[in-house]
Amino acid sequence: MTDLNLTAGVARIDITPPMGFRLQGIMRRIEPSTGVETPLLATALVLADERTKIVLVDCDLLGFDLPLAEEIRERIADRVGTSPSRVAVGCTHTHNGPCTVRGILGGVHQVAGAADEINALDAYIQDLVGRLARLAAEADGGRRPARAAAGSGHAEVAVNREECAPEDGLIVVGRNPGGTTDHSVDVLRIDDLEGNPIAVLTSYAAHPVCMGFETRRLSQDFPGVVRRIVEQATGATCLYLTGAAGNQACHAFLQSDWGEKERTGGIVGAAALQAFYGIETRPHDEIRDRGRSFARLALYRKEFKGGPTHRILRAASRQVSLPLQPLPSLEEAEVQLAEAGRIVRKLMERGAGPAEVCPAQMEEQWAKGIVDKVRAGVRETSLSFEIVAYRLDDFVLVAQPGEPFVEIGLGVKKRSKAKHTMFGGFCNGVLAYMPTAETVAQGGMAVEAAVRTYGIPAPPVAETVDILVAEYGELLNEVGL
Repeated sequence: MTDLNLTAGVARIDITPPMGFRLQGIMRRIEPSTGVETPLLATALVLADERTKIVLVDCDLLGFDLPLAEEIRERIADRVGTSPSRVAVGCTHTHNGPCTVRGILGGVHQVAGAADEINALDAYIQDLVGRLARLAAEADGGRRPARAAAGSGHAEVAVNREECAPEDGLIVVGRNPGGTTDHSVDVLRIDDLEGNPIAVLTSYAAHPVCMGFETRRLSQDFPGVVRRIVEQATGATCLYLTGAAGNQACHAFLQSDWGEKERTGGIVGAAALQAFYGIETRPHDEIRDRGRSFARLALYRKEFKGGPTHRILRAASRQVSLPLQPLPSLEEAEVQLAEAGRIVRKLMERGAGPAEVCPAQMEEQWAKGIVDKVRAGVRETSLSFEIVAYRLDDFVLVAQPGEPFVEIGLGVKKRSKAKHTMFGGFCNGVLAYMPTAETVAQGGMAVEAAVRTYGIPAPPVAETVDILVAEYGELLNEVGL
């Protein structure tokens, strides 16, 4: 059998939008952006051999709506000569970027968007689609012989954010120190054949929302700090994927102090660096010699040797249907809609500002959608989306749209037979939270407010984590893991 040859190429562009675009991700902040704290970037990595070509993209954006993500993947696949299922478009999920998720999450296409604002955003998005395709082509054109290996660091900045408030027992977005977390900083190092770094892919399971309500400047948030630290130390180009972070915050969460993102990113970046420098991509034997000196010595050294760049580069995808809870009766849905409309009218009558009116209008839009579905005879609904797996020898990256809870990422890592498993959430589109049975039972933002902001008809079922981990198990089998 002829040896396959791994090649890798990487490229980056600035995707900072024009000044004044609304920032997406925090419902009560609808004012235009006022400046640029750090430019927004997009980075593409292409890994290929004679049989398989995989494209990974990292964007400093909240995310893309599913149709837009599909369009981008198709354009990239067509440009570089692969299939859309072998293209993963990840977004760091910074809440200090433009409204690239259209129609939900309070963007300009959903509420309070003036015609000129919508037109400007549409032009930016259409241009971005083409630029991302050209970026991938640039990375593809720059491919060179490469080897890769993986490792993992540890950073204790993530905290479970499903807090039970002591004052009233309600579930709030806060800190739950006893809750489940994943503190691993997963790293894939890609070098040329001499061991010189080309690229680093890293992932961490925490919401990149150090900066909060009062910040109106475009920003990479803490993932940008991670990339900067890794790149300054290694000379490699760093891509960052946000992991299974649906119920994960950082200790510094929704702050006004820009120094908090530096501290958070510094801790994660340092862990990524420690993992990076523990990885050797070149094949070698460990040689022991007895040395001569005034003392008796046993000397150990690496003896590098030739060999194939890799054994396996394989990709697989799988379509998943995730059931949602049953819809209410028509009477319940109509009561819900009437109450939402009453709240909007009351706010308008007293001259409330957009920060109050817009969320109420979103609630009314959502309630009307439920009434329309129930009147049409719909009682059961589901979310349909694609999950992907990319294997490179004993490393595998699995990824999906939406905001999976950390228990999904940990469940997949436990089930995987790979030595190193990296999980990417927020990839290939924005969808919904994927919560645990406990969260479904106790309520909270992920199964109450988020159902409305994401525009899904009902919360996910209690079996969500089990369903997804089982689906990933089948997907891993397809790549031999």
